[in-house]
Amino acid sequence: MKTLLMAAAALLAAAAAAPASAGEPPPRDAAEREVVGRFLLMDVNGRPVTDQAFAGKIRLMTFGYTYCPDICPTVLNTLAETLDKLGPDRDKVATVFISVDPERDTPAHLRDYLTSFPGITGLTGTPEQIAATAYNLKARYQKQPAANGDPAAYSVDHTASIYIMDRAGNFLARLAHISPSDHVVDRVRSYLHSDRPGSRP
Repeated sequence: MKTLLMAAAALLAAAAAAPASAGEPPPRDAAEREVVGRFLLMDVNGRPVTDQAFAGKIRLMTFGYTYCPDICPTVLNTLAETLDKLGPDRDKVATVFISVDPERDTPAHLRDYLTSFPGITGLTGTPEQIAATAYNLKARYQKQPAANGDPAAYSVDHTASIYIMDRAGNFLARLAHISPSDHVVDRVRSYLHSDRPGSRP
């Protein structure tokens, strides 16, 4: 518990250093800033979870939200297919979907939604926790009001890339959201079978 509280303090400090709004311009050095896989979020059972929960596994991470009409289901389907095609190697890989819509994506709602995509871990959190995670991974998101003015029918523009992190949570690659599952599988296997898990073939 002490370790978790220390991690929480560190990540909240990171959140304070992040842009005040996801819609604001990134810092001038954003292009050079390192992608970092650290986070403190909440799982679909409402329990806190950090990146250390996936230590020892290659991680496939992506951002999105459950009310996303097309891109997010496509990416999640790609990740689910990737797990199936990995066969025995699937146990060496963690797939993580991070919601950028904590207002609607409660843990229970996220859990129900992901039953259609077996093997994918859903994470949400407070707005501050999500902002800190997105900042660390150099991802962006911004709420867009509905054309009809309905405050509950907003959409969220967001980075939809697939991030590949090594067994220690270090950045390896970022794939386009339209990447076919066969391509994702090939990239993952190249890291799994590398003598140096943190290398970039």
